[in-house]
Amino acid sequence: MASVEERLQRLEDLEEIRRLKHGYSRIVDRFASGEEYAAQFTEDGIIDGDFGPFEGRAAIAEFFGGVQDTGISFFLHYMCGETIDIAPNGVEAKAHWYLWEPATINNEAVWIAITYDDEYRKENGKWMIRRQTFHNHFVTPIDKGWVKQQFVDMEM
Repeated sequence: MASVEERLQRLEDLEEIRRLKHGYSRIVDRFASGEEYAAQFTEDGIIDGDFGPFEGRAAIAEFFGGVQDTGISFFLHYMCGETIDIAPNGVEAKAHWYLWEPATINNEAVWIAITYDDEYRKENGKWMIRRQTFHNHFVTPIDKGWVKQQFVDMEM
């Protein structure tokens, strides 16, 4: 059985990863600079899945720096339902997150549903995003819903 100190460290690590993801969401919601987004990632961080791949902080900063050019003028990330697994080495972790998000794209109110499969690495005592993989399930007009129109037109 793990010691009390090891169990406490695991709980602190889980909370720090949650705070990292929620902090990332707040950065996205306020359309921060691309550099501020990228600072949440390891130097060799990667974004991929339905967006990307964008490899390294410079590419991540460039990607996020152009978010407002996609027609998105508002979004509010609700991250939930996370499952976080910390590796036995205590410096790597994987997580699955659900995102439910009201947004405005091209002056149209939409619902967005995304799942994230993330990898994290603890560097110099701080958890960072190593890889973020997006799975976009729908971006649908609120008045139509995902059954009638799964995706709106937008550039990413």
